[in-house]
Amino acid sequence: MAVFVTGGGGFLGQTLVDNLIALGHQVLVFDYNAPKEDVIARWKGKAEFRQGDIRDAKLIDDLIAESGTSDPIIHLAGILTAGCDRDPQAAIAINLGGTYNVLEGALKHGKRRVIFASTIGVYGRGLPQPITEGMEKEPDGWYGVTKLMAEQVGLLYVRRHGLDFRAVRFAAVTGAGRVAVGSASLFTSLIPEKAAKGEPYAIEVTSDTSYPVVYIKDAVSALVKLAYAPEAKSRIYNIASGNVVVDKMVDYIKKTIPDAKFSYAPVDDIMAVVSGYKEWTIGCGCAAKEIGWTPSYAVEKMVDDIIAQARTNVG
Repeated sequence: MAVFVTGGGGFLGQTLVDNLIALGHQVLVFDYNAPKEDVIARWKGKAEFRQGDIRDAKLIDDLIAESGTSDPIIHLAGILTAGCDRDPQAAIAINLGGTYNVLEGALKHGKRRVIFASTIGVYGRGLPQPITEGMEKEPDGWYGVTKLMAEQVGLLYVRRHGLDFRAVRFAAVTGAGRVAVGSASLFTSLIPEKAAKGEPYAIEVTSDTSYPVVYIKDAVSALVKLAYAPEAKSRIYNIASGNVVVDKMVDYIKKTIPDAKFSYAPVDDIMAVVSGYKEWTIGCGCAAKEIGWTPSYAVEKMVDDIIAQARTNVG
């Protein structure tokens, strides 16, 4: 018996798998891309890796069967923002169709609990603050649309089949060692990481940019809390650590690393995304009340941790 983690070879997935192993769980890890050999070696005897496509319904069914009938399924696999907008058909097939495959497999093999990684991108613009789970959902991109559709399919399985479907709506996940080509939020990781490595960095957004984030360690703790909570009445929860305000982050880093070299080179495509989140504050009170999750990493603590990890090549 093992926890089945889709998207487990990625940035968030690898940290989640490490955490599950540390807690004593066996894990079956699935991803389209294989992690590096040192990661596979680190997992040996505690986590098995399988490579494939989340759109392959038979493969997903077989892997869920292989992982048993009792442990949770944590479903992270999907296409991120830029990829969704480049190829909406693939976004629908992977983010929605892949979730359908997972739900079908979970239902067939023990009616297993499914934890789904969604996004705050499901919400619309111009909402009152803070943003809470019951507010209007009017996503303005294919990523948010496909994640919202997948949430709704999951809730349909709750109503029709009694499946225990639960989801987190993550703010932008950030942390040291993140590689996400085309991600609008990568600057939140790179500002402290580049400074820690002594590298100059031309920040791709304006100095007054504010962006809601969840630090990777907070994101993993939320997934694990939700996966093993005895109940999750609301089923879907906002998860965020706080807001990165760029000029404040830069000022804080320069107190620790006075010779950090930053400049600003805003990129239109990135600004088009991040500007829509400038006034957002993500309310996480429901997660605190129902599953006992609160963030452990305020932005300054997050920055300190990223710098420490970057300096020791831990990521």
